[in-house]
Amino acid sequence: MYKIKEIAEALDIEPWRIRGAIERGTIKFRDDFSPPYFVFTRALGKIEAGTAIFLGEKIEVIRGFPKIKRAFFLSNAVKNHFEDKVAVEEKMNGYNVRVFSIEKKLVAITRGGYVCPYTTNKIRKNKKISRFLKENNKVLCGEVVGLENPYAIHCYEEAPKFGYFVFDIREKGSNMPMSIKEKNSLLEEYVIEKVRLFGIYSKEEVVEKTFEILKKLEEENREGVVLKDPEMKLEPLKYTPSKTNTSDLRHAFRFPFDFGRDFFFSRIIREGFQAVELEEDEEELKERAKRIGESILFPMVETIRRVRNKEVVTDDYQIRVESMEEIKTLMRYLQRQGVTCILGDVMQENKNLVATLKRIRPNSNDKIKSILEKGVTSE
Repeated sequence: MYKIKEIAEALDIEPWRIRGAIERGTIKFRDDFSPPYFVFTRALGKIEAGTAIFLGEKIEVIRGFPKIKRAFFLSNAVKNHFEDKVAVEEKMNGYNVRVFSIEKKLVAITRGGYVCPYTTNKIRKNKKISRFLKENNKVLCGEVVGLENPYAIHCYEEAPKFGYFVFDIREKGSNMPMSIKEKNSLLEEYVIEKVRLFGIYSKEEVVEKTFEILKKLEEENREGVVLKDPEMKLEPLKYTPSKTNTSDLRHAFRFPFDFGRDFFFSRIIREGFQAVELEEDEEELKERAKRIGESILFPMVETIRRVRNKEVVTDDYQIRVESMEEIKTLMRYLQRQGVTCILGDVMQENKNLVATLKRIRPNSNDKIKSILEKGVTSE
């Protein structure tokens, strides 16, 4: 029924493993796109989570984007991980999207492997990317940024509303990445926007250079860097400055019962290692502690007060579309993803509709309300 034998052959995995994963629900079937597809919600052997298998005239495999390890103590991470040269690219603050062509249609899937109707429609309007995909059977891996999307809000001067910046080009099926030089040359040929390459440095100088870059990025309210082997034969490493960590905490503590404790703990631990590596003095440590404390306490107190005042605390996102049908399609998609959203204001702006999506974080709203009413919790 689901072409299990063909899928197994395409992935070089035994059919019984595919069948078992489908039965367990770790491989999910989606029929809200044509052609229909399977999504790997968890890794299966060598196959990454987020892999999508499209069941068109032929089986097409789009492998999941590999997890990038995070450097906690940058100098030792570089010394132990890289062999020679190290490329330093910008890490942008948005959401990870792979873009490719299936049956002559441009498709955009999220990190989880799902076809996002909103992102797909937006990127289909990019003629340069469309031309690239007509002429190259590749997968573009990049970051969507800007203020008009349903997932991650961060304003960049070069893309204030919606922008897509490529950081990798990979082969379909094998997931093999192009080298930094090949990738940038090809993207420049098609005039496709890409993340900034700050430089390629020796192991001996890259840590000092990276901290100089991070200081400037922090001043500009930008996220961080990814360190890569220029030939892309080694796994990359990512690293973010303090302001990014505390910004993440500030957002998460608006909804303290909806983000996992690992999310909070990891970012606080990063701050400790970074303070030691930078050899901060007592005044600098006090400033860091103040920054961390405020990012935790202030948003949480605000949320508790709002819930006490009978308000529903929501995560608000803005989107720009051409029709109400696009909004309805996105709302149905988000609902199927388990996201509780209500539609806020919809305004006509020239030929577009600008709509607010209000994402409800039920755990935080319900748990805080319960604690305020009862005064106790089981934890």
